[in-house]
Amino acid sequence: MNQPKKISTRQLIIFFCIYFFSIKFLSLPQILSTEAAQDAWVVALLGTVLEICILFLVLNIVLSNQKQDIAPNKSLLSHIARCSVLVLMLFVFVLQLIIIMRLSHTLLNDNLFDSMSDHLFVIPLLFFGVLFCFVPGRAIFRSGEVFYLLIFIGLALSVLPAITQMNFNELTPVLGTGAGSIFRGLYHNLIYFESASFILIFGQDIKTTKNFRKKFMTTAIILGVVFVLFILMFTAVFGPLAETKSTAIADLTLYSKFLTRGGRMDWILICIWLLLLLVRFGATFFAAFVAIKYIFKVEKRAGYIGFMLAGVLYVLYAWAFTSRTVFDNFLHDISPLITALYFVIPLAFFIGMIIRKKNAGKKQLPNSNKSTKNKRRRSNV
Repeated sequence: MNQPKKISTRQLIIFFCIYFFSIKFLSLPQILSTEAAQDAWVVALLGTVLEICILFLVLNIVLSNQKQDIAPNKSLLSHIARCSVLVLMLFVFVLQLIIIMRLSHTLLNDNLFDSMSDHLFVIPLLFFGVLFCFVPGRAIFRSGEVFYLLIFIGLALSVLPAITQMNFNELTPVLGTGAGSIFRGLYHNLIYFESASFILIFGQDIKTTKNFRKKFMTTAIILGVVFVLFILMFTAVFGPLAETKSTAIADLTLYSKFLTRGGRMDWILICIWLLLLLVRFGATFFAAFVAIKYIFKVEKRAGYIGFMLAGVLYVLYAWAFTSRTVFDNFLHDISPLITALYFVIPLAFFIGMIIRKKNAGKKQLPNSNKSTKNKRRRSNV
């Protein structure tokens, strides 16, 4: 029986770029500016360093557990511990899905439509997410190879014209907002860095090569530097108005005068960012779907899980969080918890990996003793 093809290093890196840009360059800059004003770049720098450390830990876990992963028939941790960690991951994924839904709706309302009903928007989006549950994980990552050029086109057209509008006086005084605002911005920052959990849940499907870890970490560092530079530019361009720009990089398209001089063509860039959000939504929906499968040990006919997940998201989006303000307040209140989960999830897997290795070593000791005794007997004979 042929085994399904695994996700290649190239596909993983390309999709990680899409996953990285889709929210961090849209929603996060405004949040960091609201908390830390001109020191938003400091928060971005600290958050990037923490993310790189966690990603390095996760990659080590993936490489060490290619044969014993979090699949239901294999025991990386005990069943209860594994399910507990998966529930935490599922919680993070659900929050991410609601964030993406809110951000997509904001982009549509502010740039392409005068007004769009929540229900008219969310129902087709959820059906789009359900469709991802009926394709293999590798197919999702392959979609990144189709759209990755749009990232660079959209990034270049949005950012380069705005560089000339930078005012470096908006970046001073450095550390003028105090340690408290930087700390608050830091744990808000980490809400948008669940890529470690995303990679962890697809660890069994990744085809690792000799230079896999080196290539991925190099990409993560480069993207981190780009993100910090973007926050610097965003703060220097908008100054005190930065906290009002809820779709950061999309707002920068207004500075692309060569796109707007003869008419509104900046909508093309808006469509690019919407497309990236859609791809990330589908991938995150699939990750939540996989987590539910692992928790309940569902192997066949799992399509109904996608519809159940869509129903829960619909209730949360349209009824529990009746407005964006309600959800933002909720997100603000639980930010410390999400930050804790960001560290707990990979650390729990890492501790489980160490325990498993120790147990495996203890099981091998009796066998090794028997083999040495047999060798001694043969030598005596």
